[in-house]
Amino acid sequence: MITITKTDISITRGDTAYINFALTDSTGTAVVLQANDRVRCQVRDRDTDGELLFEGEMSYANNAITWHIRPEDTADAAPGTYYWDAQLEYVNGDVYTFVPVSRFTVLPEITVAE
Repeated sequence: MITITKTDISITRGDTAYINFALTDSTGTAVVLQANDRVRCQVRDRDTDGELLFEGEMSYANNAITWHIRPEDTADAAPGTYYWDAQLEYVNGDVYTFVPVSRFTVLPEITVAE
């Protein structure tokens, strides 16, 4: 199960999720990334420089960003509240945070996949 409220995410430990982002600039034009631009996100145990839980795998295609959360990303996480943000890192060195620090809650699960 995944629930998204604004930029806060709750996901059951060990679940899979695909989260899509469509980014536009202040004029409403789609943000287009170049070949060596990078999209990153990190989930940490504190909202400032905490221990890394996992770095999100984000891909870009057709003017959209997709974050694939894999079961192994949260499988060993203790249920609780973590924090995440996401940014674009352009090859020219510019950085644009498109998701500010937000809550990432890992919910407990009853059925464990084996």
